[in-house]
Amino acid sequence: MVDGAILDHLSVIALLLIVLIGLPHGALDGSIAMHLGAGRSFTSVLQFLFLYLLCSVVVVLIWYKFSALSLSLFLIISMVHFGWGDANSKTSLLFFLQMICHGGIVVFGIVYFHVDEVIPLFDMLTEGNSSLPIQVSVYMFYGISFFTALYFILIFKARSLILRFLELAILWLIVIIFPPLLGFAVYFCFVHTARHVRKIWKELKVETSPKTIITQASILTLSSWALGVIALYAFDSGDFNTNIIRVVFIGLAALTVPHMILVDGFFRNK
Repeated sequence: MVDGAILDHLSVIALLLIVLIGLPHGALDGSIAMHLGAGRSFTSVLQFLFLYLLCSVVVVLIWYKFSALSLSLFLIISMVHFGWGDANSKTSLLFFLQMICHGGIVVFGIVYFHVDEVIPLFDMLTEGNSSLPIQVSVYMFYGISFFTALYFILIFKARSLILRFLELAILWLIVIIFPPLLGFAVYFCFVHTARHVRKIWKELKVETSPKTIITQASILTLSSWALGVIALYAFDSGDFNTNIIRVVFIGLAALTVPHMILVDGFFRNK
């Protein structure tokens, strides 16, 4: 819960979970890039790092120029990325339905059920212009609710969907009951991150040693934390709590876009 610009203890715990557990799962991107051929030469490694960082910098620059629009788009692409990782149907239509429902509830459901607590957070991220992302979230939630009802009907015809639908029902409860930051942290760390790491590890260990994967991930994790600390002082707004929220979530956006391009655009296809 956020009261004005003050983070309570649960919010601090949630942010620590996001930074210490959730954020490092993206550090596997280095190993994924090597798996896809970026490790052929030192030049190709530098090229990957340059493009990855360039994409992140562009996201940050666009965010500071068009913060409300950027936050709205970030919420949408987060829904797609989270849902893509959670969906498991072999049928394209059902896969799309799962993607929207699973990814959407943890993004837009949090906003809908805790709008009074989310507005101060969004204000921090948009210089007080949170009306657009709030409106987008509310309309998206209505659509997600409709698709969830359809999803529920379909489980009676496709019994293979039952277990994943039960997971969705639990996510609804978490989103409704937990404070917004804590609800997001629980999903991001213990569902999305855990599932992503398990899938990626299974694929990468076939060609890469566990020691190499862990070493690469550790280097990128420490680098991202160091960049976060630098950003915390470089973009000082005068309020420490606002600085923390901006660094964590704008930083997540900056890392999610290249992460999504790499994982969803290249790795999943391969």
